[in-house]
Amino acid sequence: MRLITLFALLTAVLAGAEVTGTWRGTITTEMARQTTGGQIPAYMVLKQTDGKVTGSAGANEAVLFPVRAGSIDHDRLVVEASPKEGSVLCFKLTMKGNILEGEVEENGRNIGTATLKRER
Repeated sequence: MRLITLFALLTAVLAGAEVTGTWRGTITTEMARQTTGGQIPAYMVLKQTDGKVTGSAGANEAVLFPVRAGSIDHDRLVVEASPKEGSVLCFKLTMKGNILEGEVEENGRNIGTATLKRER
């Protein structure tokens, strides 16, 4: 019985994080500090299949854009979405329990940080 429990625990650890679900939080940027007090809303609906992540990202449920590319390796999530023509936002996040935290880039340039919490 102990061997089965140990095997199940080892399998869960090797599989890495599971990001399927709905995530809500904020993006903090210098531009936002100048216009909206520092933060703008962030919302993601993600589906994970093995190491590939699909879904949508945006400000809220009404403003969503398809994930162009998404991957997860252990607890490290990378998601790209295009909110407008000529712009690619790249989220490089680390999963810590039910929290995703990390950097946000626009067209390869760091613009700030993001923190999202799993809703479901």
